[in-house]
Amino acid sequence: MVDGRRQFALRIARAAGVVPAVLSLIEGRGEALPRGEEADFAILDAALVIEHHAVALYDAGLKRGLFPAGLRNYAVEFRGDHVGHRDTQIAISEERGGRPPEARAHYDLGPLEPGDGFVRQALQIELAAQEAYTALISRVDTRDYLLSAAFILVDEVRHMTVWRRVLGFRIY
Repeated sequence: MVDGRRQFALRIARAAGVVPAVLSLIEGRGEALPRGEEADFAILDAALVIEHHAVALYDAGLKRGLFPAGLRNYAVEFRGDHVGHRDTQIAISEERGGRPPEARAHYDLGPLEPGDGFVRQALQIELAAQEAYTALISRVDTRDYLLSAAFILVDEVRHMTVWRRVLGFRIY
């Protein structure tokens, strides 16, 4: 499953045109990314791409009734978290003079299966986000973005934990 989520995160990042230096970190090649505002913008943009994708996935699931009825409240909450992550990251970028990537008009979400199948898709985006934030957070130099990214990482792990538990997967 690790390879699957890594490929998912990479596919999202590549589709959005994330800079090669950030892709190398997500890929695990660990090439040095110089510290500073330019690197922080690249990292912020990469994370923002995943947040846009997550919002699109949750929107699709909620609009089409793909989440099991008893889990809809979690989906609404997690969608709201991703919207908050997105808006916070956009604000940080714009305050610093950046041009954050906008959401795409269309996302290739693959086949959308109701029930546990869709919960697995939600888990996949949460795993990809958690992995990306974990890989990138140690490279962030700007204090306010570092703090924001740390809080976002906690949310991603919380989302991932809930969906893993719902699906009967081991948490630890």
